[in-house]
Amino acid sequence: MNILSFKETILFLSLVILANTCFNCGDTGTTSDESSGYCIRGRITSWTPGQKTLHAYIRSSNGSSYSVSSCPVASDGSFNLCLPLKISDTSLSSSDSIFYTGCSGGNVIFDPPDVRGTELINFNIKSGDSVIGYLKCNNYETLFQGAYYLKYIWVNKRVNVTGSTICSSDTLVFNGTAVSEWNKVSVIYNRISTTAGATILYKFSEPGGAEWKYFSY
Repeated sequence: MNILSFKETILFLSLVILANTCFNCGDTGTTSDESSGYCIRGRITSWTPGQKTLHAYIRSSNGSSYSVSSCPVASDGSFNLCLPLKISDTSLSSSDSIFYTGCSGGNVIFDPPDVRGTELINFNIKSGDSVIGYLKCNNYETLFQGAYYLKYIWVNKRVNVTGSTICSSDTLVFNGTAVSEWNKVSVIYNRISTTAGATILYKFSEPGGAEWKYFSY
């Protein structure tokens, strides 16, 4: 019987850990675990290197916003932003203000109806203490049918969302399920019109092709 040496044993265990880590990463750009929170990983296109940090801001129920997490941006534009798994109750809004505000008409059904939640509203870039720009993750420069952008929401329990509502002249359509805590949502322009408004689908999976883009102030 062959007996592994101490060095061989350490090497074997290291390879096992590395394999498990790669398997758990997936290729969706996000991870979620109890130790580090829900992490958003990405790389910013056309990035200019420098001492810069990324800050995620959450929308509070009183209409204000505050930073919940930050991370450095590497010289190649890559980042790993981990969000807290728990959000204060004072920051949470009722069901009809999680995905949208100021809309009327139509009928969106939240099951269960007592779900509460919030969303990330800004991904700001800072140089020192100064906000110099922000990030968006989308697949377009000019809107087209099938264009989409990503948003992140947090809910305090699993909820099924169906139906539609009207915001200005746009129709927002929902048909999916959000899990407890953080969710990545694709906001997809299914129909675009210069006169009748757009039809926008909120989907809990990503079509693919979006990039993290930097916009300066």
